[in-house]
Amino acid sequence: MAYDLVWEDNGVYWKYTGNVAGSEIVEASTCIYSDPRFVTLKYKFVDFLDVEAVDINKDQLALIAYQHLAAERANPYLKNAILIGTDQKMAYEFAAFFEKSSWDVKVFTDLVEASKWVGRKPPRPGFRQSGLSRM
Repeated sequence: MAYDLVWEDNGVYWKYTGNVAGSEIVEASTCIYSDPRFVTLKYKFVDFLDVEAVDINKDQLALIAYQHLAAERANPYLKNAILIGTDQKMAYEFAAFFEKSSWDVKVFTDLVEASKWVGRKPPRPGFRQSGLSRM
């Protein structure tokens, strides 16, 4: 698996690593959006910092777009922070799903800045999220 989810007090931290398959993005989206906690979330924090490549096809893109539209109806006021490395254009493509959304979406390259924007406790200096689990 190239992703992990951590449910936090007011949101979900969604971490991708290595080579990510489109099916994993669909699976992670399904896990988040079908969870009863989703309707009360204040933010979704998607971390692409450790992603090397994404392999996704048109059918998977269409399904992910549909998932986001349906989820928006369940929780229309969600903040979405997308964390990327400076050379990761795929996260901007991911952010494009939200162009016509009621969700507030912003792309960041700094973990602390992104955490503050969503209202998440900023990590301590030098912190790297590890030992993540699906819950």
